[in-house]
Amino acid sequence: MSTFGSDFIWGTATSAYQIEGAVAEDGRLPSIWDDFSHQGGTVDGDDTGDVACDHYHRWRDDIALLKTLGVQAYRFSIAWPRVVPGGTGAVNDKGLDFYDRLVDALLAAGIEPFPTLYHWDLPQSLEDRGGWTNRDAAGWFTDYAEAVVNRLGRRVRRWTTFNEPNVFVIHGYGNGVHAPGRRDRTAMFQALNNVNRAHGLATTMMRAQGLGLQVGIVITMTTYRPARFNRACETAAQTLDTLWNRGFADPAILGHHAEGLRPWLEGIVQAGDEAAFAAPVDFLGLNHYFPDYVQADPDGLLGTASAGPPPGATVTDMNWEVDPGAFFDTMLMVRERYGDLPILVTENGCAYGTGPGADGQVHDSERIIYHRGYLDAAQQAIKAGVNLKGYFLWSLLDNFEWAAGYAKRFGIVHVDFATQKRTPKDSFDFYRHLIASHSL
Repeated sequence: MSTFGSDFIWGTATSAYQIEGAVAEDGRLPSIWDDFSHQGGTVDGDDTGDVACDHYHRWRDDIALLKTLGVQAYRFSIAWPRVVPGGTGAVNDKGLDFYDRLVDALLAAGIEPFPTLYHWDLPQSLEDRGGWTNRDAAGWFTDYAEAVVNRLGRRVRRWTTFNEPNVFVIHGYGNGVHAPGRRDRTAMFQALNNVNRAHGLATTMMRAQGLGLQVGIVITMTTYRPARFNRACETAAQTLDTLWNRGFADPAILGHHAEGLRPWLEGIVQAGDEAAFAAPVDFLGLNHYFPDYVQADPDGLLGTASAGPPPGATVTDMNWEVDPGAFFDTMLMVRERYGDLPILVTENGCAYGTGPGADGQVHDSERIIYHRGYLDAAQQAIKAGVNLKGYFLWSLLDNFEWAAGYAKRFGIVHVDFATQKRTPKDSFDFYRHLIASHSL
């Protein structure tokens, strides 16, 4: 008998900049990803999100795909540059109107809207003022969140504040491979503290609305393994585990910074900062993709560097190792650290470039094998006592995959980016049958 109960939430996920396009329509102004991707040399193929999947105009078709798929919930993000184009100040009604229509259509289709307030697309005007290194950013974000909740909060019950703050802070401010492209360790820790403050302040504001909202945060977590069995690699793995897995989870769940980061935060954390964290989440959104192997590197971030997967490992097109056991281990790690907190897997997926064959269909057997393995690991985690409540597959559509551009395809729906034709893949049918039966 399947361990996925009848109340288990099945969903899929996207994000605004990755699918919407329409970057200069209806009052939207540039985000840091618009600026970063247009610099040249920052994104594979010099791709940009200018058009992406044209979801801004094709959202009705995409909701029809969701309805056919049979998901109970759809995770999407709201674009700050669309809602408050200047970052602060005037709210753009046309931007909110888009999400109004989207939410109403999802509800009419019997699908729960599951929005994320921030999925990496900070208004460029705010980055020009220091971005997440500016202590005022916590207030900027809370004001933006309040504008969104005021419009949608009576129809949307569950929210997440941030998607993968560890990724956009570490890669955006620490090593510069993502927008805004800064390489500054001090800036990284300033951003870490301010994003944690922003999450706490916004969560408190949302609960004060009296709407009974459930609020969580989405953090990508992984199992860090030493690349070699020596003290230097083991220490490097512990360092990244603390920064990556605990740097945002400890504040959001436990109400304080991770102990191992305190030496790096001296002179940054001010009186009252950790009090702002004291708004414990109702659930954790857990993203997971692959285990990481770590080695010491004096030139790397905090003296560490990824060594990549071991020789002979099975990998996806992202060169990420396929290892369902690491998924199982990560979920048990979360239970051990944070107790019986409800968990929703808010992203899990794989990149494979399989396109339409001679019959016009996309036979992506590798993706089906991947998800069978990872969902089996989820079943085993539930049996082991993990309070897992749902699973959102990444992603509904092939999309703009950040610094990888359009070359890496995670979708269960193939998108021809020249024509915007959508073609459900074999994995779409696999997931549809799984949802209908609640069973592998």
